[in-house]
Amino acid sequence: HGFRVCASDSATEVLYPMRALSEPFFISYLYSLQLLSINLPALLAALGRPASVRHNNNGESNMNIKISHNCTTPAVNLKPLALLIGIAISVQVQAQDTKIEQVDVVGSRAGLQNAIQKQRNSDKIAGVVDSDAIGNFADINVSESLRRISGIMVENDQGEGRYVSVRGMNTDLNAMTINGVSTAAPEDRRGIMLDGVPTDMLDSMTVYKTLTPNLDADTIGGAIDLETISAFKYDDSFIRVKAETSYNELTEDGSNPSLSATFTRRFDMADGELGAALIVSDQTRRIQTHNNETGGWSATAPNNDYEMRFYDLTRDRSGVVFNLDYLASSGLTLYAHMFHNEYTDTEYRGKWETRDGLGTVPVINGSTYTYASTKMDNEARDRKEKRTISSMQVGTELILQSGSTMKLELFGSRAEQDDTDQVNAVYRSGTIKKPLVYDNSNPKKPVLSYAPEFYDAANFKLKAFEVEKALTTDRDVGARFDMTMALNADTEMRYGLKYRQREKRNDFNYCGYEPVSAPTLADVGALADIPVYLDSLHGPEPSGANARSFLGKLGAGSVSLSDGTVCQSAGTYFGFSGDEDAESVPADWQTDEDVLSAYVMATTNTGAATWVYGLRYEDTRNTYRGKSLVNDVYAGATSYDNDYGFAAPSLNVKFDVNDTQVARLGIFRSLVRPGFNESRAGAIIDVEDNQIEGGNPGLDPASAWNFDLSYEFYLGNDTFFSAGVFYKSIKDSVVEVDAANITLRGASWSRARTFINTDSSSIAGIETSFQTAMENGLIFVVNYTHTDGDTDLPANSISGQRTIPYFKQAKDTANTALGYNKDAWDIRLAANYRSDYLDALGADALSDRYTSAYMQVDLTVKYQINEQLLLTASALNLNDRPEYYYFGNESRLSQYDEYGTTYGLGLRYQF
Repeated sequence: HGFRVCASDSATEVLYPMRALSEPFFISYLYSLQLLSINLPALLAALGRPASVRHNNNGESNMNIKISHNCTTPAVNLKPLALLIGIAISVQVQAQDTKIEQVDVVGSRAGLQNAIQKQRNSDKIAGVVDSDAIGNFADINVSESLRRISGIMVENDQGEGRYVSVRGMNTDLNAMTINGVSTAAPEDRRGIMLDGVPTDMLDSMTVYKTLTPNLDADTIGGAIDLETISAFKYDDSFIRVKAETSYNELTEDGSNPSLSATFTRRFDMADGELGAALIVSDQTRRIQTHNNETGGWSATAPNNDYEMRFYDLTRDRSGVVFNLDYLASSGLTLYAHMFHNEYTDTEYRGKWETRDGLGTVPVINGSTYTYASTKMDNEARDRKEKRTISSMQVGTELILQSGSTMKLELFGSRAEQDDTDQVNAVYRSGTIKKPLVYDNSNPKKPVLSYAPEFYDAANFKLKAFEVEKALTTDRDVGARFDMTMALNADTEMRYGLKYRQREKRNDFNYCGYEPVSAPTLADVGALADIPVYLDSLHGPEPSGANARSFLGKLGAGSVSLSDGTVCQSAGTYFGFSGDEDAESVPADWQTDEDVLSAYVMATTNTGAATWVYGLRYEDTRNTYRGKSLVNDVYAGATSYDNDYGFAAPSLNVKFDVNDTQVARLGIFRSLVRPGFNESRAGAIIDVEDNQIEGGNPGLDPASAWNFDLSYEFYLGNDTFFSAGVFYKSIKDSVVEVDAANITLRGASWSRARTFINTDSSSIAGIETSFQTAMENGLIFVVNYTHTDGDTDLPANSISGQRTIPYFKQAKDTANTALGYNKDAWDIRLAANYRSDYLDALGADALSDRYTSAYMQVDLTVKYQINEQLLLTASALNLNDRPEYYYFGNESRLSQYDEYGTTYGLGLRYQF
């Protein structure tokens, strides 16, 4: 590879990416940092190329190469030089002691080493899951792999990781990118559900815990970047196929195929090289969940519905990654990176629910509550929900005659959550005046004793049939320009512009039907096959086919709601419920968000220290569009604007104490724009009482000053220790309020249920990590994070004026892994722990909902048959840990879920 430098000086310094020199002549990068930093400059000087090694902001190695020439000098070709360097280093490695003779490290040990090097080279505080580590755990999706990083907590859904929190900041307060491109979110929020993305689609995952000005400022917890594969990681061509299946003890179903294939190829061109990489992935997993929950408690007893829920669902995950990279001999880089992921959730839910009875005052005898009477609901929900996330970027990076590097990029991301195929059939009994006994001896699995009449299907009449159609779309497109130049021998300067245009839409339509003459559950038949589960007995339940059968009983035409949207005609079998307008009209909204950003930053090397400092400015222009509902009738479209600017200075200092110790300092300012649902323009308005219920388009973004200080100790390639402290001062967090005499949307209201900004909050924490790999093959990894923060609620909060723990913040998170990686065996036993955290606010502290502490143990075993074939086995949730949620304290059930243990078998073949 070569490049041309054109300048007036006789000696011009240029930055040349180490990655271009490294293929295929350099040894594994696991060992190159120490060797290159000590020996390469001397070797280059001997070859007439004075040089020094330093690192850029992305953690890549760059060489400062001084080349004497003028503008008429032919382009400098460094490929022969790279060959000489590679040969010289190879000879040197062979001459060193036997501890580093084997540089082809694979498996768990390679994953640890690569992560160590990437974290060490970064000019920011970061956590890394490298490609060699992805698959070392029994992880089903991306969020579960991310939770292995210190400071990461994951919220679960149906026994799988879904939302990622960073340092106590929930998913809405963190940014996520794919190959550096901001990513649209399928739901009506900013946070992204990561349970739909298989780990097979990625090459590495990085969580940036401090920011530099070239990164978007829209995060308070951390910025998560998912990086896909490049063909230049491999020599010539590479093919890998993977096939697995799993068996879950609840579903008793072993047909859960997971298939993926990776293809890469490098093509020599006349003036450079083209790399093509393709990944295809498809995964099917059946899940059954056993669940019970209550709707709420009084000070002493359950006072709202108790439900038993049985879930039987199938999750299909599929995706394609296609990347093209072109490296010209002139130094020009062209690339096109494409990512597409689909997630389909086909779900049946049977719900057995008490009604009204628990709303009366019970007779209390210790932990037993006896209610005088009750009635029951049986509900079948059948749905098919599809989520997609697509991302694409095309760009170029070229070295100018001045020696500067210019990067131009166009990017786009689109996400959609299609939940337009959902039906519910609700059957209800009459009131049975016989005692209902609620035994709370085991709060997680209470025993309820029902009257025998509730187990007779003939006693349940069809109450309602509901059709819901929800569609959320998110589109984020833009362009960026970046320029990098060397100011002098010690300082590199970067500056750039970025423009993003985002459109978020939420469309929801509810159609409720009530039967003219209600059949009983016994009349329609088609009962679900519900197994015996938990400690109470679930009654007769309509099947999904039962619920869908009522679609054929609706009328052939359609009826328009007051805003012009339609419901299928009720026909002669049903009549409308009357709630269609109230539930449908204000639920539609759109937010247009344009962000123009500019930044300037510099990287200065002063001996052992690297300083990265600068300023980013982001100008945000929002337009919120919605529909008003006045007296249950559509009252026209609404639109509100909210524009603001934000300055985000930052400083990151990396100080090499010596060859083995690194100290880091990070100070930066960041923001998170208001959530889409909280700032939506839709609202229900009661003119007579001058009341409103809806979003608040006037919300300010939450902003934070962030401080980080850390210490890292590297004892060779395999052993690493770090410790750090962080502090976040947060302003304008968003809370829900039920306020009197409030000004909202340019009008005064007697009462409003909406969202407002709060006063300041703060979070402080510590992080520690240690990992080592021994010569006997044993591997040990442990990390621990403690965070502590709270929020002061205003007097008009729906929860009253008080101080609460910071929302979704688990004070303690920890990971530990014990492994063995030697010869053909690679074994990893891992445990992930998080303490309890505040999950939802109630009317008072005793009504606040918490997620209980959780620890999951997973086992992965891999056996290398030969260089091509690898066999795998895994056990997910080996300790069969359920998920538990409670109100106020652990004796007050909110929700309890059992998922069982999942066992997996598979193989991987590499060509």
